[in-house]
Parts: sequence; C-alpha cells; structure tokens
Amino acid sequence: MQPPPLVRRLASTLCFLLVVGASAAQGPPAGEAEAGRESRASAENADGDKKQEKAKEKPGIPVEDVLVQSLCGRCHTRDDREHMTRISYVRKSPEGWAQTIKRMGRLHGLQLTPDAAKQLVRSLSNSHGLTRAEAERGLYDSERRVHWSEEHHDEDFKRACAQCHPLGRALLQYRDADEWELLRATHVAMVPLSQRQVGGGPPRDASSRSWGPPPSSTTSSTSRGSRGGSARSRGSSSESSSGSSGRGSSSRGSVGERGLEKLRTEQPLFTDDWEDWQQNRRAVPLAGTWTVFGHETGRGDVWGTLELTLTEEDGYDGVWTLQWSDGSSARRESKGILYAGYSWRGRGNEGDQTWRDVLLLDDAWQTFRGRLFSGAYDELGVDVTLRLDDGRPRLVATHHGAIEVPSEGHVVHVLANSALPESLAAADFFAGDGLTVTAVERLDDRRAAVTVDVAAGTKLGERTLAYGADPHGVHLILYDTVDYVRIRPLQGLSRIGGAQHPRQLERFEAYTVHRGEDGKLYTDDDVDLFQVRPKWSLQEFRVREDDDDLQFVGKIDAETGVFTPNVDGPNPERKWQTNNIGDVFVCCELQLDVPVRPEPEAKKDADGAQGGDADGDATDGDASHETDSEEADAAAPPARVKRRFFARSHLLVTVPIYARWQVLNWEDR
Repeated sequence: MQPPPLVRRLASTLCFLLVVGASAAQGPPAGEAEAGRESRASAENADGDKKQEKAKEKPGIPVEDVLVQSLCGRCHTRDDREHMTRISYVRKSPEGWAQTIKRMGRLHGLQLTPDAAKQLVRSLSNSHGLTRAEAERGLYDSERRVHWSEEHHDEDFKRACAQCHPLGRALLQYRDADEWELLRATHVAMVPLSQRQVGGGPPRDASSRSWGPPPSSTTSSTSRGSRGGSARSRGSSSESSSGSSGRGSSSRGSVGERGLEKLRTEQPLFTDDWEDWQQNRRAVPLAGTWTVFGHETGRGDVWGTLELTLTEEDGYDGVWTLQWSDGSSARRESKGILYAGYSWRGRGNEGDQTWRDVLLLDDAWQTFRGRLFSGAYDELGVDVTLRLDDGRPRLVATHHGAIEVPSEGHVVHVLANSALPESLAAADFFAGDGLTVTAVERLDDRRAAVTVDVAAGTKLGERTLAYGADPHGVHLILYDTVDYVRIRPLQGLSRIGGAQHPRQLERFEAYTVHRGEDGKLYTDDDVDLFQVRPKWSLQEFRVREDDDDLQFVGKIDAETGVFTPNVDGPNPERKWQTNNIGDVFVCCELQLDVPVRPEPEAKKDADGAQGGDADGDATDGDASHETDSEEADAAAPPARVKRRFFARSHLLVTVPIYARWQVLNWEDR
C-alpha cells in the first residue's frame, strides 16, 4: 500500500535536509578550508594596516599627561605621536569629561579614587577643552538653569537632540567627523529608540518599519528602510555611499543626517580660535578681591565681595560675603578650580545647604559672569557678575535706579568695583541733562547713596550715571508712570516630591513695567522698573470640566511667592488615585501710588499755530496767558492716584526626574 502523497513529500524533504546537514558538518576539503582561512586572515591584516595608516595621518591632540596615559591606556591605545584612540579626537567642557569618566566606570569598570578623578577631569579639560567662546554657547547647561530657551536653534538640530537632553550638552563638545559618527552609533546602541531621531544603526529590511523620518522630497538618495524597497534591490548607489562612510541607514536628507552634518561642520575638532588659545594659554591670576552683584528670583538684588586665595595650580579658596535687597545676608566659604584658563567651577556651604558656582571669565581677565545654584534640582540660583578690584573705582551696579519724571530727592544706591574715596562729593558724579546730583553719602567702602533730582520735561528712557573719569557708568531708567505689573517667570516649573524623590521648588517675583518708547503695552520695548512685594495666590488653570488641580498641586507663600509642591503620589484621595500634578495660575495683586500720566500735547494745525480763531490768529493776551499756564503746569508735580494691579503666570507641576546630576563624591570640587 502506497503512503499518501503528502507523506511521501514530507519524507523526501526530510531526507534532503539530513543529507545537506551531513555535508555541512563534514565541511569543505582541507585544502579549501585552509585557503579560506588564509584569505580571510590576509584581508583582515590588510584592513588593519589600512586603519593604522589612516590613524597615523589623522590629526589629533596629543595626550601628554602621564596620569591620563596610565588610567586610560588600558583601553585607549597610544601611538608614537602621543595620540590616544578616541580621547585625542574630542574636546569637551569639564561637565562633559566628568560624564565620560562616570560612563567608563559604569560600563567598563574604571576604578578611580576621588583625587584621581578630579585630576583626570582637570587635565582633560585643560588640554582637550573648549575656548571661551565655545563654552559660552552652551553655558546654560553647565549652569543647570531651569528656565532657558533654545527657540533660536535650527529645527533639525532640535528634533535630533533636544527631545532627550538640552542642546547645550551637544554644543559643549567638539569632535572630528569620525567621532561625531561614533557618537551617533553609541546613541543607537545604548538607546535604540534614539534611532528615530538621529538615524544610523544597522541596515534594516525593506519590508520592516523605518525608524528614521522619511527622506526629503528634494533629495535623490533613499535610505534602505524607506518606502519603495531597499536600495540594494534597486541597484542604487546610496547604500554603498552611506555604508562606506559608516552612516548606516540614514539618508543624507533625513533629520538625523542633517543634524549630524551641522555638528561636523560647525563643531569640528580644530578651529582657529582653539589653536590660538592653545598657543597663547598661560596661568591666569585670580587671587584678590572681586566685587559681586546680581539678582536672585524672589529675594531681589544681591551685592558683596569674593576673596580668592591661590592654594594650588588653578585651585583657590574663596570667601563670599553677600547681602540681598530683602535685608538678608550670607557668608560662604568655598573651593574652586579654574579650568582651561577661563572656566570656573566651585563649591561652598552655607549651613546645611551646598552651593555650586559656574562662572565664565572674560578675555580681559576682569569680569566673571555666571550662576550660583543649589536645591535638589539646582533650581535655586543667583545670576551674578564679578568685577576684579583693580584699584580704580568704577560704578558697576545700581539699586533703586528707576526714577520718576519729575522728582526731587530720589536716592540711588550705587556699587563700585573698588573702594571709593573717603570724601565723596556730588560733583564727582555725572548724570546728564535734566538730572542733578544734589548729595552723596558713602555707605561703605564700595557703596554710596546718590541723591538725584529730575527736572520736569526730561526725556524718558535710559540714562547714564558715572563716577569720576569713567565714561560708561551704570544705567538709570526715567519713567512717567507705572503701566502694569508682570511676573517672573512667565512659565513656572515645579516637581512633586518628598516621599520617594526630592521636591523641585519654584519662586516667583513681580516687577512694575513702563510701556516703553513706542507707547504701547505688552511689546518688546516695555521696561521693567522696580521689584514689588505683592500678595500671592493660586487659581485653577482649567483644561477640562471639574478640573481639581488647585486642590492637590501644592501651596504658594502669600508673602514671598515661593511655591512648594505637594508630596509625590499616587494620591488615594484624588480621582483615579492620580499623582498630585497639574496646571495652575500664579496670581499677584497689589496697590501702588503712581503718577497720573500727562495728557499729550494738543495737535497743531497745518500752519503750526496752536489755539486761536478760525483764521488761525491768536491774540497776544491769550497767547501770554496760555504760555504762563503751560509753564506753571510743567513746574507742578503730577497728580497721583492709587491703582490696583493684578498679574498672573502659568505654573506646571509635574513628576520627579529620576536622575541626579552629581552622584559621586569626587564631583564635590
């Protein structure tokens, strides 16, 4: 009896597979196998020789520090030019090198003592760092700012990089073309979903889903994962060109490729500025007294001094003595390092609170600018400027610098970069037309109270108050009335916490505003006048019916404007047991005694005459009477009225960030 046809076909197929498997197990003849191995070995040796020749020709930065060679040489080979793989072809900020060292420990088992880690970051930041101008582009990332904007950057750049981290992290590193390609490959390998943004990665089958954005309609090259089949099957040259360059499946028209090309072009390993900086680099003397001035959201203007003492090469001890316009004061002892001749990183304590400083030195070595910050999320910060005490007193900052027109006896507090003389006179200060300095009182060695009168009819806007022979001085603002009040920040951010994760606080402040030169409200030329202390409250920001965020997100201090978020959830008392997150309005309200804005002058007729009869004539008596009246009105102080002002901003209360910036003790510089 014959078996069914289906059974016969299955038996035949099974016999064929067994025969093929046995043949494969036996392998090719010995001669052919040996020839194959020799051929592969020869090809590998040839590729290795080509890579070595290419590496010898490739320009890089020598690694001359014995510490870096000894700690990094286990994985990074060094050639006869003192070039080390990967390291010699990258430049970064101190934070960038610190992240690299942490990654080496996390992924490759690098073991470092705190002192060795600090010395490693210092050495790499000095020899493989950034110029001052390069560091300034992404300084906001080093300063750990909560509020910053990247709207002016290229859209492709933002789509490729800013969905996962600030663009500042990319702006603070410079690489050669191969290293930028390797960085993309590292992203795809460690975070596979990033292939959607940056492209690259292994070739994908034409039938599979494309991870990268579709190619631009204006380019002829097509990625292998794009619609319409693979480039290999169509014989397209795009696959061979992208494959040979190591750019994976991303087409030149994709967002990832355009972003990568931007980085390769605008942030290469070598630039003219960097080469000049390397040739002229030398030790920068910072020891001495620095005058500090700036602003802290909520607390107000700050001023004081920083005393720096050199303790080691590029290392300093510092003493901060600070005062705020709200009456508070502080004294902090700190330690800091000056990286690459311009980039300051410091750390100090004020009671139980740790403060960090990130400052950038100018080319003249006379001015530091940056931020002091603290808090679980680095959200508490002071924007500061420091001026070196060079023995030549010049005005650098003012307090109460907004003056009504007209006014008498307005007192402006000024701050100088060096000690002011014991005997100060009103004649030592210059204020310009319409302003008269009537008296001066020396408050301490760097501060003085200057009394200023402003005549009626003086032009509104920015003016200069200078001391002695200094042509620059500080700015005053002349205004006629307060037009409205606005809140900083306009978009607030806070994070719940307290149970499993720390809270992120948010602080608000209110400023009076003048309409500016164009006479219109809420335009770009509107001018902030002075800080006010209103009553603070919250209101519901309704995004749905029965919105209840106001009950759960947290509380704002009615006097200080400090918002403290609620504990991290889930909250069993809330609908669906959701977290204590949401949107609310932050509101402020206050009453001010402000001048009544003068009425605009009457329009003149076509002949230029003002008033008179139908023929345009005016009697002498009437003209004289009007002139006397106008002069009397101009000399009289403006009428005043009590006005209530109201303003509000938006606050987003969201979930914690499950990561910390500083996680190792060696980062406490």
